[in-house]
Amino acid sequence: MTQILPEVYLDYSDILIRPKMGINLNSRRDVDLVRTFKFKHGQTRTGLGVFNANMATVGNFSVASKLLARGMFATLHKHYSADEIGTFFNSCRAQNIPLDNLFITIGLKNSDTEIQKLKELESRYGWTAPRNICIDAPNFYIQKALDVLMRVRHEFPDSVIMAGNIASGDICLKLLDYADIIKCGIGSGSACLTRKQTGCGTPMVSLIVECADIAHSVNGHICADGGIVDIGDICKALCLNADFVMAGGMFAGTDEAEGDIIEKHYETNEIVDGAHVIQTRCFKAYYGMSSEYANNKFAGGMSNYKTSEGRELLIPYTGPLDKILQDIKGGIASCCTYIGATSVKHLSKCATIIQVHNQLNKVFEKYSV
Repeated sequence: MTQILPEVYLDYSDILIRPKMGINLNSRRDVDLVRTFKFKHGQTRTGLGVFNANMATVGNFSVASKLLARGMFATLHKHYSADEIGTFFNSCRAQNIPLDNLFITIGLKNSDTEIQKLKELESRYGWTAPRNICIDAPNFYIQKALDVLMRVRHEFPDSVIMAGNIASGDICLKLLDYADIIKCGIGSGSACLTRKQTGCGTPMVSLIVECADIAHSVNGHICADGGIVDIGDICKALCLNADFVMAGGMFAGTDEAEGDIIEKHYETNEIVDGAHVIQTRCFKAYYGMSSEYANNKFAGGMSNYKTSEGRELLIPYTGPLDKILQDIKGGIASCCTYIGATSVKHLSKCATIIQVHNQLNKVFEKYSV
C-alpha cells in the first residue's frame, strides 16, 4: 500500500541559520577553514569540503586544478581517458598542485573498462595512495551499483570511495559497508529534470539531516550534491552536518568551465537617436549528464528505453573561478563568525536552524547588474 509520510520535508530556501553570540571570534580572519577528515577505512584527507560536480562542463581539468590549489576537493568527469588524466597528473605535479583531494570518477555502464582505467593510472602514471574514487550513478538503488561498489573496494582497498547518488537514509548503512562518502541528492540540480520526468526526489535539507545522522553513527561521511543556488546554501549544508558539499551551476559560468563564451543581444526599452539600445550579455553552456545532449556527445545517442532527465542551459558568464572560490571561503568564514564557530568543523555544533517562509528581499532584484 502506498505511504504518504506526514512530515514536512525542507529545502535550502525554507531555512536560515540564526546568528548567536560567540566568545572566541572577533574576525572571520580567525576562522579555521581546514578540516581533517578521518574515514572509516583508515584514510585521512585534509581540506575545505567543497567539490565541483563531476559533470562534463565543470568536472574538467581547469576547474579541478583551481579547487585543489585552493585547498578544496575536486572531481573529474568519467569520460576522460587514462592518458588524459595522466597528463593532468603530470601538469599538477609540475605546478606543485596537490593531488591528495582529487577524485577520479567512474560510471556503472562499462565497469570492466572503468576499473581497467583506474589500474592503468596506477601502473603508468603513479596513481598510488592517497587514491580517491567517485562511483557516479544517477540512481544508486539498483543492484549493479552495489556490485560495482563492492568490486572497487576489493580492487582498491586503500582508496577513499565516494558513491551515489541516493535520496533516502535507508540505504546508507548498506553502502557504507564499502564506501567512505555517500553522495546525497537526486533531482535537485539546476540542470536536472529527474523530478519533472519521474516525480522522484527528496528536498535537500531534510535529506542531509537524515543521511548525516545515519552515516555518522558508523563513522561514514556524506556529500550534499545539488540544489546549491547561493554560497549561503553551502553554509547551510555544512551547518546541517554535511561533511562535503558539491556544486555545479555555481562554477558553470566561469572562464575555467568547458565551452566558449556565448554573446546574446537584447533590445532594451531605452531609445537613443530614435532606436532601441541593444544590450549584450554573455553566457556559457551548461548541460545535465542525463540530458539528450550529453547522451549524444558521450554515449552515441539516447537509448530507446530512456527519457532525458537533464537539460541544456545558458549560464550567465561570471569571469574567473578564483573570485567565486574566494567568495565561498569568505562566506563560510563569515557564517562561522555569525554563530560563534571557531572552525568549519564546528559549524554543525554551533548552528541553530530556523524554518522561514521568506529568506531574501528580492524587491530590487530585477534591477541588478
